[in-house]
Amino acid sequence: MQRNPNMIPGLQTGLNMDTTLPPDFEHQIETLLSLAGRQALSDPTPVAFTQWFKLAVPVVMPALLERIPPEPAEIDRFLRFAALNLFAELPMPGHDLQPVGQPKQARNDPCACGSGQKYKHCCGAMSMPPLFGNLNLLRYVLDAYPKSRLGEVAASKASIDAVADTAYQWLDGGDAARASALLEPYFSGSGPLTVRVAPLFNLLMDSWLELGRSTKRERLIDTILQRGDRPLKSDALQRRTTMLADRGDHAGAWRTFKQASELNPNDPALSFLEVTTLLSEGRVSEAQSRAQWWAAFLAKQRDPQLADLVDGLREMAKDPHAGMMGVATSANADLQRLHDLFLAAPPPAVRHRFDFFMEESEHRAAQAVASEFVPDAELVKLETRWRKVFPQAKPSLTALQNDAEEVWDNAPAWLALLQKHPALWFSFDVLDDLVMAVDTVPWAGVEQRLLVPMAERAAEQLRLTLESQGGGPVECPWGVLSHRPMLRPIAHLAYICNDTGNWQRFMELAHWLVFELNSNDNHGLRDDLSCAYVRFERWTDMLALNDRYPDDMQPALALNAVLATFASGDTTAAQKMIRLAGKDHPVAVKMLLDAAPKPVKPDGAYGIAVGGKYEAWLYVSKMREFWDRQKALDWAREALKPAKGKPKMPPPEQQSLL
Repeated sequence: MQRNPNMIPGLQTGLNMDTTLPPDFEHQIETLLSLAGRQALSDPTPVAFTQWFKLAVPVVMPALLERIPPEPAEIDRFLRFAALNLFAELPMPGHDLQPVGQPKQARNDPCACGSGQKYKHCCGAMSMPPLFGNLNLLRYVLDAYPKSRLGEVAASKASIDAVADTAYQWLDGGDAARASALLEPYFSGSGPLTVRVAPLFNLLMDSWLELGRSTKRERLIDTILQRGDRPLKSDALQRRTTMLADRGDHAGAWRTFKQASELNPNDPALSFLEVTTLLSEGRVSEAQSRAQWWAAFLAKQRDPQLADLVDGLREMAKDPHAGMMGVATSANADLQRLHDLFLAAPPPAVRHRFDFFMEESEHRAAQAVASEFVPDAELVKLETRWRKVFPQAKPSLTALQNDAEEVWDNAPAWLALLQKHPALWFSFDVLDDLVMAVDTVPWAGVEQRLLVPMAERAAEQLRLTLESQGGGPVECPWGVLSHRPMLRPIAHLAYICNDTGNWQRFMELAHWLVFELNSNDNHGLRDDLSCAYVRFERWTDMLALNDRYPDDMQPALALNAVLATFASGDTTAAQKMIRLAGKDHPVAVKMLLDAAPKPVKPDGAYGIAVGGKYEAWLYVSKMREFWDRQKALDWAREALKPAKGKPKMPPPEQQSLL
């Protein structure tokens, strides 16, 4: 490259391309630009800005001056010129948040930097590349705005892309409230909205998700559907599709997906949405087929900007979960590193010892009950170090998730420890932490390709540890606090298997937990286990489960036991059981036997009312088809009718008079 004789020495390629800069240079840039944003708000004139810049740079960005010859005149000349260039690039509040550009100066005019020299002998005689590359300078100006003034931005000429990037940085930094204050005014009023604001729409939806503003999110979608153009309406319907799928309303999700497709049929984003919606419903083979179709369709467009999407869809066509995991790890370097470390982890091994005692109960023979599990000496030391770098957030009571996304803020530290000491993979406490950490990552594919294998590792490690004692089943009661990190990932895994239709593995895990590991069933797996037994007509197992919990208060176990008894051929016992269930669970039995049960809305924020209609609906909506399959509904209706011709007994207080 030919050297420009007027180029500032040491700045031929720009600071953003210099590989010899100190490690804290990025922080120096951030500090200087933050102060520049404040200066732009307080005194936005070239002379004042130049004076401030000359004072600030030596203090907050000394590395910049190391590229300049040490002569005071050269330093002063450079600082004035750099100040004027930065001033020209900053979006100024008094200029509709647009860059003011370089002042228009004739060669013989006094230089705008305030040096007192003619322009041709001062800044007009120099040049340099942009000091800060393609940084979004609007963000630093808006950082200086009080929150009360952020509403002014929507009325300005600020770049939509720069506003979106600013909101994204605030949201990523944990300030969803500030991001929403910046974005919400763009959607106020009653005028038309175009796809130009689509990035702002999606970021505002994300901000309100962080803030728990579900009603505002729904209303914003309605606003877009009323005022938006066709592509923007499609974006809003795509977001609603995701929201409905997340709630389990797959029928509603597909309705809105169809509407979104009709409004903007060639939108590449529809490809990813369709595949992920199919996966959320467990329709893996269909997801593969559609991914293959979309990849071929988009590849024909020969658009370089779609290349990554096409590659991702091709991966999903081979293995949808692996493809989605690839998308997630490409967007999250820490997740990629954790996945790599997990794949390289040593196989499970016995690294804990425990004592046990024998205990009998009313519903089972004597069984070994474990006391606390003690890691070996090396693992004890490593766990102590782990707790110093990993911000543990164990959930309360029987919760399986902690929703503690903040653990990723410190990911480089705990990932480094995990990489240096792979023996940490033997720790139940560490596995518990990592399963919950991965659970907070909101990407499809992560659950099946990382969370599930991690939880399976915890299950296998516990199995090996228990078998090392050489005896039979060992109970690890949830009431013992040190058992919880071992049980939590396994219970979490069981629920995932149940939700995704992995029935055989669910029944294995739930049986292990309910019949052996934790007979108190603190996580309430017995209801879903009983339903799985009915699904696969495992009547003996179903009745054994009912014997294990004869006084269960939920309708599922009692009614499934009735069905199992009836299907086993013992209609006499089944009739007694259905009549008892009719007394204990009258709402559920009535709804089950109605000709056409109607859906019931959830009870609300305070949980499910015991004996209520919603509790009944949860059972009936899931299990009525299996009663119908066994032709048990008509039988049950007849079994509950009073016997004909049987004399009615007088009340007890009158029987003594007979």
